Amino acid sequence: MKFLLKTILKYYLKYLAKLTLFIYRPLIIAVAGSTNKYFTRQYIKEALEKEGYIVRSSEKSFNTEIGLPLSILNLPSGYNSYKKWLQIIKETPKAIFCARLPKILILEFGVSDPGDMKYLLSIVKPHIVVITEITQRYLEGFTDMDNLVDEYKILLSNLKQDNFCIFNSDNSKISEIVTICKSKKESFGFNQTADWIIKQTERRQDGQYITITHNNIINNYKIPRFGKHHIYAFTASLIVKSYAIKKISEN
Repeated sequence: MKFLLKTILKYYLKYLAKLTLFIYRPLIIAVAGSTNKYFTRQYIKEALEKEGYIVRSSEKSFNTEIGLPLSILNLPSGYNSYKKWLQIIKETPKAIFCARLPKILILEFGVSDPGDMKYLLSIVKPHIVVITEITQRYLEGFTDMDNLVDEYKILLSNLKQDNFCIFNSDNSKISEIVTICKSKKESFGFNQTADWIIKQTERRQDGQYITITHNNIINNYKIPRFGKHHIYAFTASLIVKSYAIKKISEN
């Protein structure tokens, strides 16, 4: 009975989320990877808001078959409460017209089991994809790394020529599979082959100081948080911002 109700809920939310996207047609940015999705989303949101855009990014890590539609519809999760889910189901049709999606929507694309990516793509077709990391973390639902990597291959193979893929070239798994992607691609990393080359110049009490080289132009930045993952997330946000602004202006 529980499985049947979950299945009904899954498809109910899926088709209402698809209807919402059809009505509002936002620019969709998908952040995928084993780790660092949350901070990458936050930096992208901050970067675009500073440019004056209204952006929606789920405050929680809703990235499952049910969580993704909830993010699109801007609805909470009922978790394990039937009573809460019944109320959400009742209010969902209203949410389509109250959602008022902004021009830009940032979504997490997380996978925990084989087939997850294919299902997420049946709901959303992203215009911009950011791949943060592919690691053995959260490998429980997969027999091995190859099965996990196959999920990201599905994501990359579904991108069109006018889409954009941004990826961490310090991650060997990502660098191996990104060649199948037909869209425009740009990489970031500390390695010298990246399109956006990062160098950490200094670490002080007030943050990390870095330089980023792109097209032979060097820019200096201060990141008020510590850790390599913040540097990656910040750099990804710069690339997304430059492309998103161009994409919106074209439309």
